[in-house]
Amino acid sequence: MAFMFFVLLSLSLSADENNAFFENHIRPLLEAKCLECHGPEKQENGLRLDSRKGWEQGGDQGPAIIAGKPESSLLMKAVSYHDTDLQMPPKKMLEAHEIAELEQWIKLGAPDPRTEEKSSETIAMTLQEAENFWSFQPLKEPLTPNANHNQWSHQPIDQFIFAELESRGLSPVRDADKRTLIRRATFDLTGLPPKIGEISEFIEDASPDAFLKVVDRLLASPAYGERWGRHWLDIARYADTAGDGSDYPVREAYKYRDWVIRAFNKDMPFNEFVREQIAGDILAKRHSINDPLQYSDRITATGFLAIGKRYGYKDSPDYQHLDFADVIDTLGRSLQGLSIGCARCHDHKYDPISAEDYYALYGILQSTKWAFPGGEEQKRPAHFPPLVPPKKVIALEKTKTEKIALLEHEMSEKTKLRDDLDRNERAGGIDLGFESQKPKIPLSAPWVFSGPLEVLEEAQSPFQEIHPKGKVGVRLGSGQITDGIRYVFKNGLTTTPGQEINFALDFRTLASENTGSFRFYLGQGVIQSLAVQCSITSTEFSVANGNKWETVCKLEPGKWQTLRITINPEAKSYSGFIGTAEDLTHFSEKDVGPNWNGIIDCFICDGAGHVEGAACARDIDNIGLQPETFQAPGSTPVIAEPLSAEEAQELKILTKSVGDLEKQLA
Repeated sequence: MAFMFFVLLSLSLSADENNAFFENHIRPLLEAKCLECHGPEKQENGLRLDSRKGWEQGGDQGPAIIAGKPESSLLMKAVSYHDTDLQMPPKKMLEAHEIAELEQWIKLGAPDPRTEEKSSETIAMTLQEAENFWSFQPLKEPLTPNANHNQWSHQPIDQFIFAELESRGLSPVRDADKRTLIRRATFDLTGLPPKIGEISEFIEDASPDAFLKVVDRLLASPAYGERWGRHWLDIARYADTAGDGSDYPVREAYKYRDWVIRAFNKDMPFNEFVREQIAGDILAKRHSINDPLQYSDRITATGFLAIGKRYGYKDSPDYQHLDFADVIDTLGRSLQGLSIGCARCHDHKYDPISAEDYYALYGILQSTKWAFPGGEEQKRPAHFPPLVPPKKVIALEKTKTEKIALLEHEMSEKTKLRDDLDRNERAGGIDLGFESQKPKIPLSAPWVFSGPLEVLEEAQSPFQEIHPKGKVGVRLGSGQITDGIRYVFKNGLTTTPGQEINFALDFRTLASENTGSFRFYLGQGVIQSLAVQCSITSTEFSVANGNKWETVCKLEPGKWQTLRITINPEAKSYSGFIGTAEDLTHFSEKDVGPNWNGIIDCFICDGAGHVEGAACARDIDNIGLQPETFQAPGSTPVIAEPLSAEEAQELKILTKSVGDLEKQLA
């Protein structure tokens, strides 16, 4: 009886209640359990359940729902699991209350308040339709209310405030005293407290326009733009750094910040304020060629578009779609009050913005060259627009090129002189023989390491053709695949026509039960561009020939080996030898990494060799990287000579000079 009463009660529900039942119970159920296979994207057996038309038309077996007749509806037969050949959802039967809700809904006539089935067509509007859309209508100036006690109202806006107070049975508080008034105004307009002299001057000024003079003075203060420009800078997502993982400093960011402050301080009309930030580069080229200051200002204003978060560590299009999405979202929120970003994945649910509209705007942004502020892997900024007209750019670029060439030549000469004097700088870098390191103490700068490692006297190489006889070397233990040592060559080597790149290293493997391999890596950065790889087990030495590994020779654990590699950048190949002066094994014309960019500034020894598993312990010493060929094994040993007082002073001067030149070229 109770169930019959419930059904009769349900059948007598109003249309609004029926629709609410559908929205609260049936629609969520269909979307969660049915529409993945029977919706707009996919229709198994020809059946759609996302609209009345869909379920009435049905699929291969006929209509899915017969309104008012659950016992005759295929949908009820499927969800009840009465037929072993027709069971939906196929993975798990619906809960009992869900089946009961479906049955009740069909008995009610399968009400669905949606008047149209979803369309995959665009909702793009014509310009005229968009102009008439309700949220795009211009604001209308309201009539000023006639409020009583107009002596309280000094400005029309005061009458609106007073009228609202009056409607709520409230009355204004008494006027603030002059000391409070100047404090409020100064904090509001400049963000700073008033000075004692300013307070005294205002209190003593009995003229009727005393407060107006205070306001005019504050509006004319540079602090006004600094205070109120901050609000716009927040909207424009201003920051001094690029965001993302590196959060790299954007050294030019302050130019846009200062432009905003100047715009507020000179009371720039809002239409100009907006126009210059969106199209300042176009306006500059059309109207400001003969006005250098205005040209620079308008170019700087476009920082509004470019100042946002940057994705990625180098100038690359790989993640630039995220930059564009950030710009589009900011444009919509700041200037239109719209969440345009919603249309990135689908037509906007509430505003007349289609995905087609979104990507039309995206295309405009994509066709523009975007500035790159610099990052960890590519520190130098790129593609920043010149702040001077095109004709002047040509002249300045010529001057810049000439000056850079002179500076680079000067730095090259002084660097060579410094390196010749510096006993610590040998074979292409500082401390490549580990002689600045202390035994039993962790490896320190310029080296970077992770995992088990020791600086030991017994890890010193017996060879002396690259570095003078030393006292220590480095022993790497068996750790994780990423454990090892890394050295970044400050100057590095870049492909130069007719010039080779030479690398040297002494090492030995130690007897071990571990059968995995460790690796020697040469290239640019940690992962940026691979040139050469060697893979070593305790008993075998291999090199990478392009993408293939080739065994070069067998190794005797505990026996020191000297490795020399000569890279021919023009041929994209390398050759070399490994062994001792009495027993050298040569290899030749192996392909460098397929995507090598011609730069080598990093050496790594880690556990990422071509044979999986833990690698053996190994000793490493005497590393070198230079254009010149190294001395042959067994030739005259390199001897360290102490510096005289004059040489030490000259080295100090040269080091400072090279540092200054590096800053100029940065």
